Amino acid sequence: MKIKRIVAILLVLGFSIFMVGCENRITTDEAKEQVNALITAVSSGDFVEAEKLLHPGVKTDLEAFFNREEAEEGVDFQAGIEIKRYTGFSSAVYTTEVDGAKYELDMDITVGGKDLELSVEMVRNDQGFGICEIDIDD
Repeated sequence: MKIKRIVAILLVLGFSIFMVGCENRITTDEAKEQVNALITAVSSGDFVEAEKLLHPGVKTDLEAFFNREEAEEGVDFQAGIEIKRYTGFSSAVYTTEVDGAKYELDMDITVGGKDLELSVEMVRNDQGFGICEIDIDD
């Protein structure tokens, strides 16, 4: 009888932990929506709006970041950014690295006829939800 009770308690505890983890996870649709909002803001030169998409724990001057990337890659992001295809993703319901859920979305993009790779990492935790890292490579 005690074994059944212990098993039942363990099952309830496991299910509760699973449900809490699912509540904080970042879905693919959310990640794509966040990336599309970032691309729209950057393409239009609205870096104030772009910075609203950052995780509350991240303090980055996105205008300076994209200006550096333009100089390094020889592109003009305001000429338009087109997602050609998504190339990968990784998702973690909980990671101690960010003390919450993490989602990374990788894609091939075209900027003014030049092909680049874009990787955007998002986090959801007690501080909020938003982009925490952007990487652009050719």
